[in-house]
Amino acid sequence: MLLYDNPVSSNALKVRFLLAELGLAYDRREVPIPRPRPGSYVAVNPFAGVPTLDDDGFVLTESNAILRYLALREKREDLYPADPRGHARVDELLDRFALTVRPSFFKHEAAALGFKFGVGFGAVPNDPEKAAQVAEQIAPHIELLETVLSDGPYALGAFTIADCAIAPVLFRTTKSGLDLSAYPKISRLREAQLARPAFVAAGPVT
Repeated sequence: MLLYDNPVSSNALKVRFLLAELGLAYDRREVPIPRPRPGSYVAVNPFAGVPTLDDDGFVLTESNAILRYLALREKREDLYPADPRGHARVDELLDRFALTVRPSFFKHEAAALGFKFGVGFGAVPNDPEKAAQVAEQIAPHIELLETVLSDGPYALGAFTIADCAIAPVLFRTTKSGLDLSAYPKISRLREAQLARPAFVAAGPVT
């Protein structure tokens, strides 16, 4: 199994987190963050996003699709339930987070950590003033996340692939300085996710 990734990619980190949880061995091939990306990688993934998984010739892109595939491949119904309602709850949270909440967190990361599209983090000066403004603007979406989380310790109560998707974003708040103290469920979730040995083994960087 081969994972095309980059250490600073939150999307790649979510896949490494799950791979560590599953105890699966894999090789890594680093893809540079700056765009345009190498033609050799575009030949593997025409959209050139990170990560891409190559499982013995089966090539899969999009990090959440990879999470679903790996859990199904390993028949881990604890991580991705087989029953329709449990399955749907995980999918619902994955979609909600990806479509609504993740973009809001990223706006703050971009200002706080100097992100420039096509180059990456640290490409432009950090802008603490803008980051503070963004934090106020995205508060409604963070509050929505707070309302849909379980009482803990994980996003849906028990640990699932939804936690693998959310953890890298919450980890990055420890670097961006986004204050989550007003959100006890999110704060508790972050603590539980980041304390898992598999998350540490996944090599979080930023």
